Amino acid sequence: MENKITLGKIFVFLRIYLTFACCWPLPSNATKRQRLLRTAFRYFCCANAMTLIVAMAWTLYKHSDDVLLVMKLGCQLSAVSQAPLQLILFALQDKRLQYIVSEMENYYKQAQKYEKEIFQQYVDKCILFYGIILCWLALTGISVIAAPLFTLQPFPSEAEYPFDVQYQPLKTLIYAHHILTAYQSVIQVSANTFPALLLWFVAARFHILSIRFRTITNMKELKKYTQEHYILLKYAKEVTFAVRYIALLCVTFSTGAVIFGYLTFMSRQPWSVKWTFLMISFCGFVELYMYAWPADNVMSTSSDIAIAAYNSLWYNNDLTTRKILVHVIRRSQHPVTISIPCALPNLSMNYYASYISTVFSYMAFVRLIMGQE
Repeated sequence: MENKITLGKIFVFLRIYLTFACCWPLPSNATKRQRLLRTAFRYFCCANAMTLIVAMAWTLYKHSDDVLLVMKLGCQLSAVSQAPLQLILFALQDKRLQYIVSEMENYYKQAQKYEKEIFQQYVDKCILFYGIILCWLALTGISVIAAPLFTLQPFPSEAEYPFDVQYQPLKTLIYAHHILTAYQSVIQVSANTFPALLLWFVAARFHILSIRFRTITNMKELKKYTQEHYILLKYAKEVTFAVRYIALLCVTFSTGAVIFGYLTFMSRQPWSVKWTFLMISFCGFVELYMYAWPADNVMSTSSDIAIAAYNSLWYNNDLTTRKILVHVIRRSQHPVTISIPCALPNLSMNYYASYISTVFSYMAFVRLIMGQE
């Protein structure tokens, strides 16, 4: 176990790795100085991204007739615009996330051996996928930063400015600004692993509770597990409220990155250009999957409580016990979902499949218009 990647080690890694995303909340006992520094850092990150967003928007307005430039900047703008908006959403949910993370860490510290083994099963199942995605995102950022080495453009982004940028040290400062913004965009997309972690944690807790319901032997245990189920449903509700608008933001901007990235890939550009936008487009696809997979598991495991209660030895118990079990089953027939009325349907693998189908339909349509095979 010492050499394994445990849930505790993941907590530590994400807290450090996602520093620029400002998503992992400060502890409740954080000092006033720490809170001020976090707020100032958030303002700096937002201002840094907004500076490039304004330059991109001005370039799009100036060269709206250049289709290729519009496609390339549209793809990059989708990625960069996500950074300040996601920072704002995490800041608005700071108190709620503080409670959620505190409960998660405390629960894991106090977990029994068999519970930690279940958490480890979830970690082992997910670690390879999310590890590959984080590496891919890092390579994508490096590819964007290194673009001027293989093309004629002076900066990683083709955004223009209403002043001469060829003089030093201004040119170096702008290049450094583009590098920082690219890194910030990569980290903000990587920050989607944090809501995914919260969803996987909720799924694992429902899994643990299902095992407990299946092994009920007396009325005392039933009352205890029923109370735990009620507390877990409240906790899951807090998690879904914290995650849903971030997930909607992910759906919106990942779609833009995919469509514009595909358009650029299908254009007549050298592979040094195509490869970068293909990587960005792929990141858009997997960004939503990082949510859909755990959200689907939360739906499944929260519904499994009803099956677990029904599979217990309820027929050997008295009428009061049976009534409590019926109440638990009825509550479990409404699974925990990630959704926003009129904006985001239930986030699940079925939704992700329909999303992929729709995006590929758009791609086929664009490919037909462009007259390319």
